[in-house]
Amino acid sequence: MLLKTHLMFAVLLIIIMLPYANNKIVFLGLVLIGTIIPDLDSSCSKFGKRLIFRPFQFFVKHRGIMHTFTFVLILFFILNRYYSFIAFPLLLGYSLHLITDSFTKQGIIVLWPLKFRIRGLLTTGGAFENLLFNLLVFLNIFLFLVWFVI
Repeated sequence: MLLKTHLMFAVLLIIIMLPYANNKIVFLGLVLIGTIIPDLDSSCSKFGKRLIFRPFQFFVKHRGIMHTFTFVLILFFILNRYYSFIAFPLLLGYSLHLITDSFTKQGIIVLWPLKFRIRGLLTTGGAFENLLFNLLVFLNIFLFLVWFVI
Protein backbone atom coordinates (compact mmCIF):
# COMPACT_ATOMS: atom_id res chain seq x y z
CA MET A 1 0.00 0.00 0.00
CA LEU A 2 1.00 3.57 -0.49
CA LEU A 3 1.92 5.80 2.43
CA LYS A 4 -1.21 7.91 2.04
CA THR A 5 -3.46 4.85 2.46
CA HIS A 6 -1.49 3.60 5.45
CA LEU A 7 -1.84 7.03 7.04
CA MET A 8 -5.60 7.13 6.46
CA PHE A 9 -5.96 3.73 8.15
CA ALA A 10 -3.82 5.05 11.01
CA VAL A 11 -5.99 8.17 11.33
CA LEU A 12 -9.07 5.93 11.50
CA LEU A 13 -7.45 3.93 14.30
CA ILE A 14 -6.44 7.15 16.08
CA ILE A 15 -9.97 8.57 15.89
CA ILE A 16 -11.36 5.37 17.39
CA MET A 17 -8.71 5.00 20.12
CA LEU A 18 -7.98 8.64 20.98
CA PRO A 19 -10.65 8.99 23.69
CA TYR A 20 -8.88 6.22 25.62
CA ALA A 21 -5.34 7.63 25.32
CA ASN A 22 -3.76 9.37 28.30
CA ASN A 23 -1.53 11.71 26.32
CA LYS A 24 -3.41 12.26 23.08
CA ILE A 25 -0.69 14.15 21.19
CA VAL A 26 1.98 11.55 22.00
CA PHE A 27 -0.44 8.74 21.11
CA LEU A 28 -1.29 10.36 17.77
CA GLY A 29 2.35 10.96 16.86
CA LEU A 30 3.55 7.49 17.83
CA VAL A 31 0.80 5.68 15.93
CA LEU A 32 1.69 7.70 12.82
CA ILE A 33 5.42 7.02 13.28
CA GLY A 34 4.70 3.32 13.82
CA THR A 35 2.77 3.32 10.56
CA ILE A 36 5.72 4.79 8.66
CA ILE A 37 8.57 2.70 10.11
CA PRO A 38 7.98 -0.60 8.24
CA ASP A 39 8.59 0.97 4.83
CA LEU A 40 11.96 2.47 5.77
CA ASP A 41 13.38 -0.74 4.29
CA SER A 42 12.33 0.39 0.79
CA SER A 43 14.27 2.87 -1.31
CA CYS A 44 11.01 3.61 -3.14
CA SER A 45 9.03 4.69 -0.07
CA LYS A 46 8.41 8.32 0.81
CA PHE A 47 10.84 8.32 3.74
CA GLY A 48 12.94 5.30 2.76
CA LYS A 49 14.27 7.09 -0.31
CA ARG A 50 16.11 9.56 1.92
CA LEU A 51 19.86 9.15 1.98
CA ILE A 52 19.99 8.56 5.74
CA PHE A 53 18.16 5.21 5.38
CA ARG A 54 20.19 3.85 2.45
CA PRO A 55 22.86 2.13 4.60
CA PHE A 56 20.07 0.46 6.59
CA GLN A 57 18.48 -0.83 3.37
CA PHE A 58 21.73 -2.60 2.54
CA PHE A 59 21.03 -5.03 5.39
CA VAL A 60 17.30 -5.62 4.97
CA LYS A 61 15.11 -6.15 1.95
CA HIS A 62 11.67 -4.68 1.42
CA ARG A 63 8.90 -6.83 2.85
CA GLY A 64 11.53 -8.89 4.62
CA ILE A 65 11.98 -9.16 8.38
CA MET A 66 10.67 -5.64 9.05
CA HIS A 67 7.34 -6.67 7.54
CA THR A 68 6.81 -9.54 9.98
CA PHE A 69 5.07 -9.80 13.30
CA THR A 70 8.28 -11.38 14.65
CA PHE A 71 9.97 -8.00 14.29
CA VAL A 72 6.97 -6.22 15.82
CA LEU A 73 7.07 -8.47 18.89
CA ILE A 74 10.84 -8.06 19.34
CA LEU A 75 10.52 -4.29 18.97
CA PHE A 76 7.60 -4.20 21.41
CA PHE A 77 9.40 -6.18 24.11
CA ILE A 78 12.52 -4.02 23.85
CA LEU A 79 10.56 -0.77 23.90
CA ASN A 80 8.24 -1.96 26.65
CA ARG A 81 11.24 -2.80 28.82
CA TYR A 82 12.92 0.60 28.51
CA TYR A 83 10.29 3.04 27.17
CA SER A 84 6.94 1.51 28.07
CA PHE A 85 4.94 4.70 27.41
CA ILE A 86 5.76 4.58 23.68
CA ALA A 87 5.56 0.82 23.13
CA PHE A 88 1.80 0.37 22.75
CA PRO A 89 0.96 3.21 20.31
CA LEU A 90 4.04 2.39 18.22
CA LEU A 91 2.97 -1.27 18.18
CA LEU A 92 -0.54 -0.27 17.06
CA GLY A 93 0.69 1.80 14.13
CA TYR A 94 3.29 -0.76 13.09
CA SER A 95 0.84 -3.69 13.31
CA LEU A 96 -1.80 -1.78 11.38
CA HIS A 97 0.74 -1.21 8.60
CA LEU A 98 1.45 -4.94 8.41
CA ILE A 99 -2.23 -5.87 8.49
CA THR A 100 -3.04 -3.51 5.63
CA ASP A 101 -0.02 -4.73 3.63
CA SER A 102 -1.30 -8.28 4.03
CA PHE A 103 -4.21 -7.36 1.72
CA THR A 104 -1.85 -6.53 -1.17
CA LYS A 105 -0.67 -8.96 -3.83
CA GLN A 106 2.87 -8.87 -2.39
CA GLY A 107 1.56 -9.70 1.05
CA ILE A 108 3.69 -10.16 4.16
CA ILE A 109 5.60 -12.97 5.81
CA VAL A 110 3.68 -13.44 9.06
CA LEU A 111 6.31 -14.89 11.39
CA TRP A 112 9.93 -14.83 10.33
CA PRO A 113 11.85 -17.18 9.85
CA LEU A 114 8.84 -19.16 8.64
CA LYS A 115 8.19 -18.51 4.97
CA PHE A 116 4.38 -18.51 5.28
CA ARG A 117 3.07 -15.44 3.46
CA ILE A 118 -0.40 -13.89 3.60
CA ARG A 119 -1.46 -12.21 0.36
CA GLY A 120 -4.50 -10.37 -0.81
CA LEU A 121 -5.86 -9.15 -4.11
CA LEU A 122 -5.12 -5.44 -3.80
CA THR A 123 -2.59 -3.89 -6.19
CA THR A 124 -0.40 -1.26 -4.55
CA GLY A 125 -1.29 2.10 -6.07
CA GLY A 126 -4.09 0.55 -8.11
CA ALA A 127 -7.62 1.75 -8.71
CA PHE A 128 -9.07 -0.16 -5.75
CA GLU A 129 -6.48 1.28 -3.38
CA ASN A 130 -7.31 4.77 -4.62
CA LEU A 131 -11.00 4.11 -4.03
CA LEU A 132 -10.21 2.75 -0.56
CA PHE A 133 -8.11 5.83 0.21
CA ASN A 134 -10.93 8.18 -0.78
CA LEU A 135 -13.46 6.22 1.28
CA LEU A 136 -11.14 6.38 4.28
CA VAL A 137 -10.73 10.15 3.90
CA PHE A 138 -14.50 10.64 3.94
CA LEU A 139 -14.99 8.17 6.80
CA ASN A 140 -12.27 9.87 8.86
CA ILE A 141 -13.75 13.32 8.29
CA PHE A 142 -17.23 12.05 9.18
CA LEU A 143 -16.07 10.29 12.37
CA PHE A 144 -13.96 13.24 13.41
CA LEU A 145 -16.90 15.62 13.01
CA VAL A 146 -19.32 13.30 14.79
CA TRP A 147 -17.06 12.39 17.73
CA PHE A 148 -15.06 15.57 18.30
CA VAL A 149 -16.97 18.54 16.87
CA ILE A 150 -20.71 17.93 16.99
